[in-house]
Amino acid sequence: MSEPPKQTTEIYDVLVVDDQPMIIEAVRRHLQSDPNARVHGCGLALEALARAKDLLPAVILQDLTMTDGHGLDLVTAYRAEPKLAETSVVVLSATQDPQIKADAFARGAADYIEKLPPSLEFVARVKHHAHASRAQKQLVATAVAIARSEEQAEWAETLIFRMVEMARLRDPTETAGHVKRVAGISKILYDAWADIHGVSQAERNNQHELLRIAAILHDVGKVGVRDAILQKPGKLDALERAEMEKHAEIGEGIFLGSRSNLDDPAAEVALSHHEKWDGSGYPKKLRGCEIPLFARITAVADVYDALGSRRAYKEPWPRERIEKFFADEAGKHFDPELSALLLANMDQVERVRDDFPELDLDAK
Repeated sequence: MSEPPKQTTEIYDVLVVDDQPMIIEAVRRHLQSDPNARVHGCGLALEALARAKDLLPAVILQDLTMTDGHGLDLVTAYRAEPKLAETSVVVLSATQDPQIKADAFARGAADYIEKLPPSLEFVARVKHHAHASRAQKQLVATAVAIARSEEQAEWAETLIFRMVEMARLRDPTETAGHVKRVAGISKILYDAWADIHGVSQAERNNQHELLRIAAILHDVGKVGVRDAILQKPGKLDALERAEMEKHAEIGEGIFLGSRSNLDDPAAEVALSHHEKWDGSGYPKKLRGCEIPLFARITAVADVYDALGSRRAYKEPWPRERIEKFFADEAGKHFDPELSALLLANMDQVERVRDDFPELDLDAK
């Protein structure tokens, strides 16, 4: 047997619209037993809608026959007012006509109480409608928050890919397809690593988006490198190579001064995705697990996709050659565990290439 819904335990307002002061006072006396209820009275139909919009009560108790108007018209007016969308409108009347009751419900009344029932019943019904009003308000607030969150996520995604596009304009290899594949492959590697290390699903869910965005932005520091170096068709000399390698620290600098939980992992990946397991990488010569996990993962995904992609200076490598490369470089260039996980999940990794192919615009 299911438990009855919990009643509200927070302060709520009740607006009684009735031209008889004795009824307003009787409602106030009844609801004295509920310390959370605040009762307000309104004796004129002409003032009721404005009063309700100003008060935004949880419950309106509306009389039908008033000296300056009809309660059913007010029920219609309340239900047409967006500000009162979460308010429970309850007819409170001595009229027992079934047709009038049906009309009240047709106009949007939540209940019809013949005035006045025993105090215990009356208070319970008012509290029930206050609870329903609050639940509806929370539902609307949640829906609005979700909509705003999704809108903000869409804005953030747009800005992220604008940053990628800036990098692409500087470096033709930094395509939208490439960064999406790097992000997708990184997620596969992380999940495989998490399986081995007993990471909970809740923690994985928390990390997925951080890794995805950090992987997408791994080379954004290239916006600070000269075009002459980024677009040089031949091999870079030692000085040019040194300048190119500065993109890692430039990328880290973009995310320094953490303003969100994304900044730290994005900074780590931008700085360290060219580090190597044996300490021969750049810029800090980190070794082994000194290299942050997300950077180690992104390094494997980035190199895999670069090897498997067509570039102006090379054709894509076949799967067998890529597999041999990662087997040979395990423990040297790459985290040996992650190299093994890449090789063990090659079928899944290759499907990412089908999901995010290069567009003609990307390949230019």
